[in-house]
Amino acid sequence: MVYRYRHQVQCLDSAQALTRGNPVGPWAMLEHLRLEHSSYTCVLRQGGGHPALIGQMHYTSGERAARLSFIMPTIELETPGPIGLLESLAREAGQRGAFTLLADVEERSPVFESLRRAGFSVYAWQHVWKLDLTGQEDNHPPSLWEPASDLDDFAIRGLYQQLTPPLVQSAEHTIHPISQGMIHAHNGEVLAFVAPTYGPHGILLQPLIHPTVEKVTHLLRSLVNRMPFQLGRPVYLAVRSYQAWLENALHALNAQAAPRQALLVKHLGKVQRSSVFAVHNGVLENQLPAMIHAPGSDQPLPLVHYREPEPQNGCPSRQGKNG
Repeated sequence: MVYRYRHQVQCLDSAQALTRGNPVGPWAMLEHLRLEHSSYTCVLRQGGGHPALIGQMHYTSGERAARLSFIMPTIELETPGPIGLLESLAREAGQRGAFTLLADVEERSPVFESLRRAGFSVYAWQHVWKLDLTGQEDNHPPSLWEPASDLDDFAIRGLYQQLTPPLVQSAEHTIHPISQGMIHAHNGEVLAFVAPTYGPHGILLQPLIHPTVEKVTHLLRSLVNRMPFQLGRPVYLAVRSYQAWLENALHALNAQAAPRQALLVKHLGKVQRSSVFAVHNGVLENQLPAMIHAPGSDQPLPLVHYREPEPQNGCPSRQGKNG
C-alpha cells in the first residue's frame, strides 16, 4: 500500500521534505537504521471502500517534542479519518515521553483543518526561501561567520531567549545542536546563529539574527558563499514570522519564497494544580499549591517541594518564610 500511494504523501515535516525528499522514499527509510531515532507508524482501516490511512511520528528519546512525519494517501485527507489517525499518533507520542507533538503544513492544505480539529494550534508561521547561488559576489572578509563551539553555548541560548517568543519556546522547548551551527559575532557579542540541517536533497538553514545587525544582505550572502559541505545541493532558508524583517534582504538576494506554512503544536502534557505538604523542622505544615505536568495521563506526577531554611541570626529572610 505504501508503494501504491507513494506519490500521494502529505509531508508534515518541512525539514525532512527539503533535505531528504519523499518521506516514504529510500533516503527516509534509511533513517530507521539510526538507533537514536524512534518512529511509530499507524495504519487506520476505514472500511466502506476507502483505503486505509497511514501516518508516522518521529521521537528521539529524552527530547521534549515529537514530530509528525507524514500522512497518506492525500485523496483521503478531506474525510473524517485523519482526525482519528492524528489522535492515535499523539497518544503514542505522549506514552513515549514527549510533551508536545509538532507539524508543519501549508495553510491551504486540506490536512490543516484536520490538524486543528485534532487539537493542534498554530504557534508560528514561516516562509521557506530557496536561495539563488549563482552570481553571488562577496567582497566582505571571511570572518563574518565562524563555526560555533561549546564556549558559545551561553551566548547562543541568551540570543534564543531574547528573540524567540514564549509561545514558540513552550512548543519546541529546545534549539538545534550548537556544535553544528555557525555564529556571527561583533565586538565579542553573538548577534546571529544559524543551525543547518543537511540531507542528500538539500540544506535547510534556520537563522536567528538580532535586529541590531547592520548590512543583513551582506551577512546572508557571506553565509551562502561559505556554507560548508554544500556539494551543489540547493540551500533553503526558513524564516519564522518573528524574523520576517529578513525578507527584504532575501528579496535583494533574488531568493524565491514558497507558500506560507503554519507551525502547529499539540500539547500532550496537562497542567494541573496539586497540593503538597512541606516539612519544616520535623513538622508537617500548610498545604502549598504547585503547578505540575502529567504527560499522556490524567494523573499528577509526584512533586517535591523545597523550603528555604529559616535564618539563624534572627533576621527575616529576603524571600519570606516560604522561600
